[in-house]
Amino acid sequence: MASIAFAKMPKAKAFTTSSRLASKTFTPTFQTRCKATVVDSAVRTIVPKPQVSTKPSFERATFTIRDGPIFHGKSFGAKRNISGEAVFTTSLVGYPESMTDPSYRGQILVFTQPLIGNYGVPSAARDEFGLLKYFESPNIQASGIVVADVALQYSHWTAVESLAEWCAREKVPAITGVDTRAIVTHLREQGSSLGRITIGEEYDADEDEAYEDPGEINLVARVSTKQPFHVPSPVGDAHIALIDCGVKENIIRSMVSRGASVTILPWDYPIHKLARHFDGVFISNGPGDPTHCRVTSDNLRTLMDTTNVPIMGICLGHQLLAIASGAKTEKMKYGNRAHNIPALDKTTGKCHITSQNHGYAVDISTLPPDFKEYFVNLNDDSNEGIIHKTRPIFGTQFHPEAKGGPLDSSFLFDAYLDSVKAYKAEQDRLKPGGKESRPSPLLVDLLAKERVGVVPGSETPVYA
Repeated sequence: MASIAFAKMPKAKAFTTSSRLASKTFTPTFQTRCKATVVDSAVRTIVPKPQVSTKPSFERATFTIRDGPIFHGKSFGAKRNISGEAVFTTSLVGYPESMTDPSYRGQILVFTQPLIGNYGVPSAARDEFGLLKYFESPNIQASGIVVADVALQYSHWTAVESLAEWCAREKVPAITGVDTRAIVTHLREQGSSLGRITIGEEYDADEDEAYEDPGEINLVARVSTKQPFHVPSPVGDAHIALIDCGVKENIIRSMVSRGASVTILPWDYPIHKLARHFDGVFISNGPGDPTHCRVTSDNLRTLMDTTNVPIMGICLGHQLLAIASGAKTEKMKYGNRAHNIPALDKTTGKCHITSQNHGYAVDISTLPPDFKEYFVNLNDDSNEGIIHKTRPIFGTQFHPEAKGGPLDSSFLFDAYLDSVKAYKAEQDRLKPGGKESRPSPLLVDLLAKERVGVVPGSETPVYA
């Protein structure tokens, strides 16, 4: 049995404070305490929590597709093993925007562009609205990065660090020197699959249980702001409520710059209870399976049943709007992720080149009769938008606001804001002086000015 030895604490010494109290000397009084020492034959050691280095690791690395091929290369990011859904993007530019897009949470992003990192990584500078100028969120959202050839040297006037330094600092593993053509060929033939990046060790087939399937996780609960925040517009008097399922900075910017102040709310916020205080409701993009957001789609259904407020959704927001109307969604084989996808506007017959990032799509055959298809993908005929036949409600699967991508469809924000202004004018006509939708100074002062509690890796796992 262990014995315990006791020893008195040493007598406290007088000390002198610094700064403006430096002239005074204090002698603190302590109670006499006992220090317990456990004597035992067993040696007990405290194992420190492993720390991830902020310097790039250039060790041997392995990228494995579950039940598929194994690729050996070299690490250039964080020394950390991760798993996630392996997906690919054919975008030629815009890797800082893609990597910080919350829609990529839980995914290992494979770039088909052979050389990545040649223009480095820009700073976290903010614009006149307080929004990030070069990123779509404050942190890298993708779980890992796979490239054929990484540029360790960079050249661009906005760059402040290399892609390798950024990945290491953000604790994101990355692998280079692998055949991304073979990876993409496999993913196109077999569909999006679970993948794993392992640094400094060989792949062990017995570790398959270590794969985490992001499709089973409510990723939206991880990326959505935990508290409301507000971004005011200096050039207009409209006020929009935005349901944050993983909103990109440029979506907020697209509305604020057009004269609408935006209050961003958590994904499960009961918007139908406060819709009367806003001139419009917007549902953002986000990651994962839309069926995990049943609370959001139920709130939207109640909203549509009880108000005539204009509503717009993008990407996941579009899917949730469709579910709220009674339609269903389906998982695509490998999704659409690129800046060069043609979408046909069925109301005008015009084709727009669009930016996309999604693995689910609306099953247009389940759309109720009061809605019609708005856009269709000209590559695979998947649905790219829906619109209500009589009310100002519509959604698009693609991203009209994409940075690092085409601006063909940015006019959709103008169309939405036109409906918001019309609704506001009608409400003012029905109740003259009865509703001031301009945000109150108290709201602007009390609410945060950026998303709250969404640093990757800091959250407790949230399962649906």
